[in-house]
Amino acid sequence: MIALDDERNLGRAADRLHMSQPAASKALTQLEEQVGYPLFERTSHGTRPTAAGTVMILHARHTLGSAARVAAELQAAQERGTTLIRLGTLPSAAVTVAPRLVAALCQRMPALEVTLVESVLDELLDKLAADELDIVLGRLGGRPLPADCEAIRLYDEPICVVSAPGHALTSRRDLRLQELLDCSWVLPLPGTMMRERLERAFEEVGLALPRARMHTNSLLATLAHIGHSDWLATMPIAIADYYHHQGALDILPIRMTAHFGAIGAMYRQHGTRMPAVQAALEWLTQASEGGQQ
Repeated sequence: MIALDDERNLGRAADRLHMSQPAASKALTQLEEQVGYPLFERTSHGTRPTAAGTVMILHARHTLGSAARVAAELQAAQERGTTLIRLGTLPSAAVTVAPRLVAALCQRMPALEVTLVESVLDELLDKLAADELDIVLGRLGGRPLPADCEAIRLYDEPICVVSAPGHALTSRRDLRLQELLDCSWVLPLPGTMMRERLERAFEEVGLALPRARMHTNSLLATLAHIGHSDWLATMPIAIADYYHHQGALDILPIRMTAHFGAIGAMYRQHGTRMPAVQAALEWLTQASEGGQQ
């Protein structure tokens, strides 16, 4: 099911599984007979899942993810005497929530082994739905949560304007957006949520977004370019605070109405049975109730 969904071609799916194409076709026919519904439509361009096939594929991916989790847990327990937790994070939480959560869990559970994956929201939520991740840390509301998933809201994340340390504008106390229009900017990619929120903030004061010298969704590229120039950029304030304390940037003294959104933790309800996941959710709930960032 998964190979055929990924490849959308029976021959390529058969090759991936080291089967002959007739054997793969027979296996699919037998599966459809057992289920009682057609699972894939055969077209001149390959195959595509039916509505019933889509349901089966979701269950198949979750089953495969769960089996892989069991295998990894057994190996960790038998060979290393450890237990596992698999965290996914967006850059917005990678330098804020994630380090504190991992430190708290490792202090509480000395035999804990953490896997931390950083990626975009869609990929992380797909991994969460397939039981390849236990908890995803990042912005809420970017897309609907997968079935059987819930979220803990942690805090709202404003957007700020940043520059290289010692930029001439950092000493100003009455700075306005209008004064930044002629500056060189590193802006988020068009079509991204960050870009849309930034455009809205400028529109609210009757301004168009400044012309960008560069568009990127890379945090490291943004840091590198503002660090070697007088360019300006924007980023969530928690990330900016972290790099400000590292001496990598300054935060301009200007009020922005733009918000990156709410930062939270997303998890599958069935996964809360694992002790490490339960401990993580307890810490995250306390962090939310205590207003920690």
